[in-house]
Amino acid sequence: MRRLRRIEGQVRGLEGMIERAEPCPSILTQVAAVEGAVKQIARIVSACSIAEGVVSLSSEAISPAQIQMVIKDVLRSG
Repeated sequence: MRRLRRIEGQVRGLEGMIERAEPCPSILTQVAAVEGAVKQIARIVSACSIAEGVVSLSSEAISPAQIQMVIKDVLRSG
């Protein structure tokens, strides 16, 4: 939730920059920051989805530590 609130603030800042007609390079820098934050959330959600899939497809019990390893691997590869 903290990340989403940060993105929301960045987008509001971007709106203000455009309203004030700030230079395009500054706006693009802010757009890149928003894009990076959204990509990070996508990685987290993807890792969660993969972990859920691993649990649902597994015929044996998987420990929380094993699930965390899968999530960390996905986040590192993103």
